[in-house]
Amino acid sequence: MPAALDTLLTWMGDSRLVLPVMAALGWLWWKRNPRVALEWAICLGALATTVVVSKLAYKAFGVDWRTIGFFTVSGHSALAAALYPLLGYALLADAPPPLRRAAVALGGCIALAIALSRVLGHRHTPAEIITGLAVGLVVAWLMLRRWHGALGIPLRSTPVVVGAALVAVLAVAILPNVPAERVLSHIAWRLRT
Repeated sequence: MPAALDTLLTWMGDSRLVLPVMAALGWLWWKRNPRVALEWAICLGALATTVVVSKLAYKAFGVDWRTIGFFTVSGHSALAAALYPLLGYALLADAPPPLRRAAVALGGCIALAIALSRVLGHRHTPAEIITGLAVGLVVAWLMLRRWHGALGIPLRSTPVVVGAALVAVLAVAILPNVPAERVLSHIAWRLRT
């Protein structure tokens, strides 16, 4: 895979970009129906807990499933699978059903590309990205199944999502990178001692 494409896909699944966009969606949903935003926050909390617990269990206590190559849940894959299909739906909720389905499918393809880049870059095993995709897609599926009629964002609100992404891009470019893996390794070290 070309280095530039790998970097782009890695960045598109990075929490520093994904979380501000998720927060912007949550804020827009809160304005229309606080219950949607609350369930979104709960689902994202469960997703984050799953990823962090798997990483700490492996790093602190060596919990893994070596026979299938599973060590930790891929956070990039999970976040991408939770966000991009929902973002596609939210942006095109008022479009005809085939266009909405295409937007969700495109979001799923973006998440799959991000996940595949993690395997091709030797950052995760296939089992880890499959698990990450599954966790993220469950979040997206739950939100679409329960709230599909309330997930649309008005066209006039699109700049909020784009603005959140641009602020995230600037933050990534300007602020120093604090790798989550390093932070989790430090926490795991503390847990072991």
